[in-house]
Amino acid sequence: MAEEAVGIIVLSVNGEDYDCASCTPKTDTGQKPIKTMNRTRKVRYRAGGVETYTLDVSVVIPDGKDTVDWGAIVDARLSIESITGNHRKTYIDCTTQTVSDAYSVEGETRRDLTMFAMDVLDESA
Repeated sequence: MAEEAVGIIVLSVNGEDYDCASCTPKTDTGQKPIKTMNRTRKVRYRAGGVETYTLDVSVVIPDGKDTVDWGAIVDARLSIESITGNHRKTYIDCTTQTVSDAYSVEGETRRDLTMFAMDVLDESA
């Protein structure tokens, strides 16, 4: 029996939903090595840190709907979910850091966004 894959990525900005072509979430644990002076000349300790979430998102722009100031997005929500509803992960309070345009020969226009999120909710069933 074939498994269903996660198939929906939606970016919600001010009540409007935008379909995403791709999303690459990254979690930085904040763990850092502490270098000390010792005879082995190796790191012996580590420090905990603040966990941060970075998102690389490609938003598909429908014709006539590119009215969003992509560089000014604050407090957006990005949801990654399966069609069946068994998997859902939501990144909340997303803020844009960088914006770039992408065009293809097929006439597809995208905005590539680098964002950070304040928190992530795992709402899997």
